[in-house]
Amino acid sequence: MRTLGILPPPSKDEHERARIWAASALAALALLMLMLLIGAPPPEEADLMPPPLRVERLVSFRTDTSACRAALAGAGFVTERVADVTEGRCGYRDAVELTQSTHPYSAPVATTCAVAAALALWERDVVAPAAARHLGQEVARIELAGASYQCRPIAGRGDRRLSEHASANAVDIGGFTLADGSVLRVERGWRGTARERAFLRAIRNGACDHFTTVLSPDYNRAHRDHFHFDLGREDICR
Repeated sequence: MRTLGILPPPSKDEHERARIWAASALAALALLMLMLLIGAPPPEEADLMPPPLRVERLVSFRTDTSACRAALAGAGFVTERVADVTEGRCGYRDAVELTQSTHPYSAPVATTCAVAAALALWERDVVAPAAARHLGQEVARIELAGASYQCRPIAGRGDRRLSEHASANAVDIGGFTLADGSVLRVERGWRGTARERAFLRAIRNGACDHFTTVLSPDYNRAHRDHFHFDLGREDICR
């Protein structure tokens, strides 16, 4: 006849593991209940949600500055409101200054929020990886080629149509200061070393996914020394 064995009492380690497991389960349950109460999605659903700042939203940001600034803040970028300007046919409203992004700038960048969002995405998703891939180092600073707001006609056209700069809807990039202290200018680098040419063309091509108009030294002589980016109505990538 078999006799039933008596299980030994649980050890102190087993007691402790059971206590920790129970506490973790209660904490997870409490977190889930709180998220349900405030309407937040569970973690696994939140991971699948698209980020607030993405290329597909840039067009809508042209007319929704509040959503634009919220998306920039949610992605870790910092902007400051800029005072409105009225200057004849020129001027802007609800412009922002991009004060914290992936790279610093040589001067303040005051543009429409949509341009600031496109610029921030371009820095993060195009410039940074292209510098690592083609130059083997980081960009320390982006060098602007003039102010983003300028009350003037389109450069190199010979007509009187206002530039997108006249409404702070554009930005011009003249070069890049690299981590080693060297400065890569668009004009020199466009026909520079193989690495420089590859980097500048990669970031020009990548900008075409973020801006409606991208002009480089390939466009005309007026742009031989800088990139011009804007979110105007013309669709040009050259």
